[in-house]
Amino acid sequence: MRGSISLQGVGKVFRRSGRVGRLNSLKGALFHRQLLRGMSQGEQFVALSQVDLELKPGEAVGVIGPNGSGKSTLLKLVGGILRPTTGSVTVEGRVTALIELGAGFHPEITGRENVLINGMLLGLSRREVEQRLDGIVEFAGIGDFLDQPVKTYSSGMYVRLGFAVAVAVDPDVLLIDEILAVGDAVFNRRCLDRLARMRRDGVTMLLVTHDLDLVAAFADRVMYLRRGTVEALGAADAVVARYRSDVAGEGEQRPEPRRAVRVLEEGRRWGNGDVEIVSVELSSGGFPLRVVPSAADCTVTIRYRLVRPVEDFVFGIAWHTADGTHVGGHNTQLDGLRPIRIERDGEVRCSYPSLQLAPGEYLLDVAVHAGDGLAFDYWCQAAKVSITAPTAWPGVWAPPHQWEARGPEWE
Repeated sequence: MRGSISLQGVGKVFRRSGRVGRLNSLKGALFHRQLLRGMSQGEQFVALSQVDLELKPGEAVGVIGPNGSGKSTLLKLVGGILRPTTGSVTVEGRVTALIELGAGFHPEITGRENVLINGMLLGLSRREVEQRLDGIVEFAGIGDFLDQPVKTYSSGMYVRLGFAVAVAVDPDVLLIDEILAVGDAVFNRRCLDRLARMRRDGVTMLLVTHDLDLVAAFADRVMYLRRGTVEALGAADAVVARYRSDVAGEGEQRPEPRRAVRVLEEGRRWGNGDVEIVSVELSSGGFPLRVVPSAADCTVTIRYRLVRPVEDFVFGIAWHTADGTHVGGHNTQLDGLRPIRIERDGEVRCSYPSLQLAPGEYLLDVAVHAGDGLAFDYWCQAAKVSITAPTAWPGVWAPPHQWEARGPEWE
């Protein structure tokens, strides 16, 4: 199916040579008859190991992880720049990669000529490129410089033209590697708007980035890579939170050592256990309920057990629809509650005077973590609630409302 991506058991191994010495040089090897032995002593570096990933047409998946985790290698495998050492990579449809914008431009020829050449290299005919030239030039904003040699362009003009050409080919699959980390703020907004429009048109996207806020907002799912293996794969908010927690746990040394984050339930729950969530309960009208009428009052009660006292803590709740769409979230830090200390077991309540949600099934993620993101206990899908109403409404927001009109008549 056009626009689909499938990685099954993918691994990539690179061979890197040891320190070059007298016997490792060609001359030394020839004189000392150690050419073959020297070549066989190269070390192997495992960039990726047993990666499985399926993208449906029109889906956007983000890839995050620390430097050296294999993110760019994964993108190059999908783009056909590299071949896997093990496993298989299958991509259906036209692929465009936003990796090194303008990398194929020749500095001695004009922007117009570079656009024609690169457009054809990306799979368009000369006529198709010429038909789209005005749109490319308008997006890039290079004006009178179109017929000037590319070597006269500023770095910003270079990047803008590269982006404009890459997105003009109407790809089925778009591969993005830190593309929004370049250019000025205005250009970045235009890029993001263009990518959002391509998403709406059903373009499949694989996005590698260190911008966690961007990937949480843009991607349907997120893959977290660590040392070439998949650490987590799932809903964007949950995987980003897991990554933030791991990074916080590996931060600078503190006077009091922090316990390591561990997975408590694969894909759903993790933390270092300093504070443990015991239960999450929803109630309305003073009674525990799992079915709540729309616009009724609602209270979420988080009961916890203290393993060791903490002075830096945040309690938070995130609401999602059954299909994973993020509805909203809040925590005690954002709401201005300054932590002092937790010294005993207890409970925290968050009350909603009017739960203005449309009817449907909703899932709650509940967490207690340090201010820098280190999870004590992060529990995805900790509770489930059904919202009811006499009428089924689209979307998730169901505010009180009233119709008024002059002219139309109703019974």
